Amino acid sequence: MSKDEKIVKEISQEQADARRALQEIKKAEERARQMVEEARTRTAPGLIKQATSEAEEIRKKILAEARQQGEKIKQEIIEKAKAEARSIEQQIEVEKQQIWKSAEAAFAEAVEKTAVRLLEILKTKKV
Repeated sequence: MSKDEKIVKEISQEQADARRALQEIKKAEERARQMVEEARTRTAPGLIKQATSEAEEIRKKILAEARQQGEKIKQEIIEKAKAEARSIEQQIEVEKQQIWKSAEAAFAEAVEKTAVRLLEILKTKKV
């Protein structure tokens, strides 16, 4: 084999090695792309599931807080209504007492007037 043939053979061998290396690089790139895609397809549903779960927990927490706040407001309204009812009952009792006093005074006056009138009638009938 001549020197030129050896050089051509070495160059051919180097080219073949370079092609194999290039093919290996392409295979590695393809595997990397597949791994990235697989990670995306696995990760996205996982993230969605996690986000959904977290959103549900937040929703439950907010709902519980809203219920608690609603119950607190309800109790405040009930207490205010009870206080108003007690106040109205007291006012009614005061008014009732005033009416009774007025009625007793008017009754006593009516009895006295009636007695006077009856006496007048009796006096006029005797004569």
